[in-house]
Amino acid sequence: MMLLRMKKICLVPVTLISSLLLVACGSSPKDYSDATPLNAINTSVSIKALWAQSTGDVPEYAHAQLPVVMDSAGGDKKIYVASRRGEVAAHATKNGDVLWQISMNEALTGGPGVSADLLFVGTREAELVALDKSNGAERWRQRISSEMLATPVVAGELLIVQTIDGRISAHKTTTGKKLWSYERSIPKLTLRGTSVPLVVNEAAVLAGFSDGRLLSLSLATGELLWETTIAVPHGRTDLERLVDIDGLFRAADGVVYVSSYQGRVAAVSIEDGNVLWARDMSSYTGLTVSEEQIFITDATSRVWALDGRTGATLWRQDSLLGRELSVPVVQGNTVVVADYDGFVHWLSRDDGGFVARKSLDKVWSTLRYIWDSDESAEKVYRSVSVSPLVDAGTLYVRDNTGALAAFALLKQATPKQAAIK
Repeated sequence: MMLLRMKKICLVPVTLISSLLLVACGSSPKDYSDATPLNAINTSVSIKALWAQSTGDVPEYAHAQLPVVMDSAGGDKKIYVASRRGEVAAHATKNGDVLWQISMNEALTGGPGVSADLLFVGTREAELVALDKSNGAERWRQRISSEMLATPVVAGELLIVQTIDGRISAHKTTTGKKLWSYERSIPKLTLRGTSVPLVVNEAAVLAGFSDGRLLSLSLATGELLWETTIAVPHGRTDLERLVDIDGLFRAADGVVYVSSYQGRVAAVSIEDGNVLWARDMSSYTGLTVSEEQIFITDATSRVWALDGRTGATLWRQDSLLGRELSVPVVQGNTVVVADYDGFVHWLSRDDGGFVARKSLDKVWSTLRYIWDSDESAEKVYRSVSVSPLVDAGTLYVRDNTGALAAFALLKQATPKQAAIK
């Protein structure tokens, strides 16, 4: 099996070692000469940067890997993050202060998932590890079939894990013991990543695979309930036939909305897997759903708003082509995406027009954020691929160097020209 990193295609050699897929890719800046330059915009929404904090770096093109996780079990809300190099930390939502931090001294590829008292992360050596939420102490460790490149999902006393070898398994949260496993063959060539499983109705697990199919499995037993085709491979080469479901998908009102690379975006009945509507569209980051609207970033970095009932286009924003946008999130009456160069863009939910923009570099400077002693000598590339998070009206954006910033959306402001940098 070969793996690719998209969108700026980084073709990388894959070495099979002890059934683990290890991928290395250079950290030097990529060629973004085809990215659309940013023009000045009229700001009509006031955005305030609340704080910024270092959290350790994440892999390039992380998407579903190592996201920012919010949890309020046991009292005050806390933010949990894990880094590529093995740091795991809890932060206060109010100011980003570190509440505790540990170094596992091993590379991490997925997580953290959160239960009532544990955090769950996956290592590059294909181990599932449970940590105490209160201090990061290791509670148990369990071998899994291959790398976990997405967040594990907690459903009561079960932990649902999807790995890059086409397997989904359920484990006991308290011990890591595997209770069931479902396996599916995967194509020879696939994007490097998996979608995050979704538990619905406390009874079923929805999972997307690299063959373009969406499956529903029994949460209790792993039995296949139904499967449906979201994308059908076309073309002569393995590259042309990529149809991975790697992006985030969402469920609302008995319907799951899902997208695939070089395939379709579709609405599917959770009950029986019937496709309610579908339209051609390629996306590897996924989508978000809010009030019968779907917001999606396609593979060319167009941002779309679709009618959740029919799939019809409500608006499309084309001014960020080639900027490798994150999956959209909704903050108030805005849709937010972040790009390869560390810019965060707020779009009107009504028509997709720009209403605000922030440069993460300027945010760090304004907040007197110090990265390291030689920052001035070398440019920091603040690309954003991990999904932003909105909680209680606050937006959290984590770039691939690990900088995490919190933003509040304030009242409407008098329109003015916004500087690009």
